[in-house]
Amino acid sequence: MNGIGKNLKRIRLLKNLSLKEAGNLLNMTATAISKYEKDEILPDSKKLIDFANAYGVKSIDLLKVYNPPEMKFTSFRKKKRLTGQNLELLEELIQNEVSKYLEIIEINNIHTNNIKLKKYTCNSIEEAENAANDFRNYIKISNKQPISDLINILENLGIIIIQIKNPDNRFDNFDGLSELVNNIPVIVLLDSIKDGARQRFTIAHELGHLVLNINSEYEEKLCNRFASALLMPKEAVINEFGISRNNISFFELIAFKNEFKVSYSAIIYRLKDLNIISEYLYKKLSIFLSQRIGKNDPDLIQPEKSYQFKRIIHKLEADKIISLNKACELLGVTIDEYNNEDNNY
Repeated sequence: MNGIGKNLKRIRLLKNLSLKEAGNLLNMTATAISKYEKDEILPDSKKLIDFANAYGVKSIDLLKVYNPPEMKFTSFRKKKRLTGQNLELLEELIQNEVSKYLEIIEINNIHTNNIKLKKYTCNSIEEAENAANDFRNYIKISNKQPISDLINILENLGIIIIQIKNPDNRFDNFDGLSELVNNIPVIVLLDSIKDGARQRFTIAHELGHLVLNINSEYEEKLCNRFASALLMPKEAVINEFGISRNNISFFELIAFKNEFKVSYSAIIYRLKDLNIISEYLYKKLSIFLSQRIGKNDPDLIQPEKSYQFKRIIHKLEADKIISLNKACELLGVTIDEYNNEDNNY
């Protein structure tokens, strides 16, 4: 399915309409709607206006056509509750955003052949730990220092970071995705994540899927260990907490959390993994944190933002390589919103 039909389907799903409900709005059968979406019937100009009015969008929104890249969605982490139309819509949106990103990379003449991520054989916890340490060395960050801006570092390596909108919280059960698309590494996550610690761990986990060659049933566990070691290297943790502890103060956890931008739960799990604290103390700290802060940390780490997609589009428009209308189309904003964004920055 290509062209306008793909847009009709995506917008219908965004409006949370079934084929039957869309048919009722347009005085058509569900079968007819399906045929339009499959490009078995091509809408004339009048029918396009009918669709646009029914869905509450502009006709031009139905005419934008991007070539969807071939994606496998193999490293797609979600909870079981994400199924049906919401899952189908999320995959459609991801493909659409990736295709737009690939288009601006091509227009901007970015040479993707130069993108080479270091790869590591990894079939054990120790190898995951070593891979994280070596990757830190690869990006020239000491094993005693926090990674202050993970998104910026990965984008400078040529990794595409896409933050998908989450209308009406329909994709809350989506955790993240990583994949090589046209040999370009891509990481996808939601833009609605409020907890920067969770966001950074998700990105580090997805990076693990990209750089680790894993031939094991424990792939998720190994990627978690890679993420934990990348954000909290052993040397830094020992430097902050020591080799062995019988108790940990809450202030120590606060200080480490804010310095390394990780969650309390990730810190104490890391301490247990490194045998700095016992299983008993880990459980005791877990209970303490649950009682002290509950499920929602009142002092969340600020999430990171990706500016690269917008930056390239603004650059292309400023250099008159693309039109203002094209820039607005790629960003999904009006001309006024685009100009206001420029003025605000």
